[in-house]
Amino acid sequence: MFVDLSTLNNSGYSDLITFVSTVLNFAISFSVIIAVISIVASGFKFILSLGDEKRIKEASRALAFSLVGLILVFLSPTIIQFVIDQFLTTK
Repeated sequence: MFVDLSTLNNSGYSDLITFVSTVLNFAISFSVIIAVISIVASGFKFILSLGDEKRIKEASRALAFSLVGLILVFLSPTIIQFVIDQFLTTK
């Protein structure tokens, strides 16, 4: 009468925690790559500004946002672990 749901798992992951961990690790790795590319692009903008104040300010702002993004990416596992420990675990 009951349906065996274990046959529906075609993902290759044994449980949800492993799947979420894999997705988060991929997202963090991808974000680091994007942040590094953005930092390099900001450096090129700065070099190619040729002394123009407006373009230097734009490149500096892009660099600052890239560095803040990179810091957030490195802090995200700690933030995620804090949220899981404080709000999603049963005591």
